[in-house]
Amino acid sequence: MIATIEGRLQSKDANRIVVEVSGIGFELFVPVRLIDSLGELGSIVRLYTYLYVREDNLSLYGFLTEQDRRMFLLLISVSGVGPKVALAVLSVTDSEELSRLIYEEKVRNLTSFPGIGKKTAERIVLELKDKLEMEKLVGGKGVVEKTKIRGDVYEEALAALASLGISAPNAERVLSRIDTDALADGYGVEDIVKEALKLFARKI
Repeated sequence: MIATIEGRLQSKDANRIVVEVSGIGFELFVPVRLIDSLGELGSIVRLYTYLYVREDNLSLYGFLTEQDRRMFLLLISVSGVGPKVALAVLSVTDSEELSRLIYEEKVRNLTSFPGIGKKTAERIVLELKDKLEMEKLVGGKGVVEKTKIRGDVYEEALAALASLGISAPNAERVLSRIDTDALADGYGVEDIVKEALKLFARKI
């Protein structure tokens, strides 16, 4: 799984950019509103990413914040909302405002976004309202809770949970609740996965 990417901005066009890392150019699809904040060509950029994999499609999506990436994952978990629609929505609004609309059940407002009809808007509210609270994407300043787990261990634990059939949003939510201060020094992936499964068993 590619969680982040950092490199030189090689090109940008509408909602597509190319980031060069060690001589390799990675094509990323990004929200349109993100383009202007990336700076000039040649600038060093760092983005949170999601690799969308299908039999006939392998696409990398990039986001300026982890909060936007999480919202993207939540949106594509809803039936009828694919990556293109989710990206179009995040191109015209940020995750904090979108979270507020969903939490307040503003179906009419949601239908103003590209590709979102009334039935899809209703599904988004129905399926995501409770998840937003669990994801810490609503309330206060809408700040996503950060994990204290070391980066290398975090990514391996995320992959291990995915292999067990646990979705990325749910895995990230549980990992963010693990307090590594309570673990022994030198904790590893196995320790983190065990703690995560305990939290799942308690339905946290």
